[in-house]
Amino acid sequence: MNIKSLLLGSAVAAVAATGARAADAIVIAEPEPMEYVRICDVYGAGFFYIPGTETCLRIGGYMRYEMHYSDADWLDPDTGLVEDYRFWKYARFQLNVDARNETEWGTLRSYAEARFNWGSYGWTAAGVGTGAYDDVYLNQGFIELQQANGTIRLGKSDTPYARFLGYGSPFGPYDGSYGFNNGGELSYQYNGANGFSAIVAVVERETGLFEPAVEGGVKLTQGWGDIGAMVGYDTVTEEWGAKLVGNAKFGMFDVGAHLFYASGPSIYTIGRSSTNGSEFSVLAYAKANVSQTLAIAAAVQYFDDEYNAANDTWQITGGLDWRPISGLRIRPEVQYTTTDTIGGDVDSWRTAIRFDRTF
Repeated sequence: MNIKSLLLGSAVAAVAATGARAADAIVIAEPEPMEYVRICDVYGAGFFYIPGTETCLRIGGYMRYEMHYSDADWLDPDTGLVEDYRFWKYARFQLNVDARNETEWGTLRSYAEARFNWGSYGWTAAGVGTGAYDDVYLNQGFIELQQANGTIRLGKSDTPYARFLGYGSPFGPYDGSYGFNNGGELSYQYNGANGFSAIVAVVERETGLFEPAVEGGVKLTQGWGDIGAMVGYDTVTEEWGAKLVGNAKFGMFDVGAHLFYASGPSIYTIGRSSTNGSEFSVLAYAKANVSQTLAIAAAVQYFDDEYNAANDTWQITGGLDWRPISGLRIRPEVQYTTTDTIGGDVDSWRTAIRFDRTF
């Protein structure tokens, strides 16, 4: 009996010791916590939370390729009317970064647009032709504080005079003349009830001195469209400009009209530069959305060229806006310009086709 008990006890002790050694040898590590990218649908499609933060980020942009052909007349003081033509290509990559998060002051937003451009042909400020060129710049870069009734913006962007009432053409912010400027600004936009909004801003004049332009405007937006007015004062030239804009929707049609006035040459002059242009100008457009992917548009603009060497100028533009597949936009257009000068009418034609791949 004692021998059996001794043997049994020894076996149990051996098994227990073996189990203890096996348990000591197996170590199961705790898995690292995984943090997945979360979709942020508070500010619209495409936003996601930056891991480890409550900041929502959206990255987007587009790739554009254009081909242009122009056939323009110009007056040579010695030989008279000269016909000239140019053909050039243009490419752009734009990267947009939009970051937003909620704070006790409201929605804090930062937005930036970086542009990488290439052109096969360009011009100097004096209108002299050059060869191929490249440039990289920050087109937009600002901070906003968005609150229930308004938005404060600080940074570089298209100025309120250019953007608040619309860019002036169904072809985008690159066609038509409407007092476009881009630069540093401090603005406040008020969004009231019943579609009413207003904006006031000081805009950098890039003279190296504290000489900001002052801009202000109001707009009423309803289901039928919108109507608004804008004024701006250029402290450098001590001249001012104003515009009255109306846009409307009628079923498949979008129509609009812009009336411009400039008291003298300034950044609000409607023309090619602040040293010439029009005292009065009128721009009207119509766009027919014939399907979900295709639209036909036309625009006409009149310039009285009060501050230029010419008399009256008419510019007519027509084209298509085609979106055959998601993310691809194709825009062919043709533009005719005629100017009444002392030496006779000066005519020019320009055709272009733009391919945009957005993401």
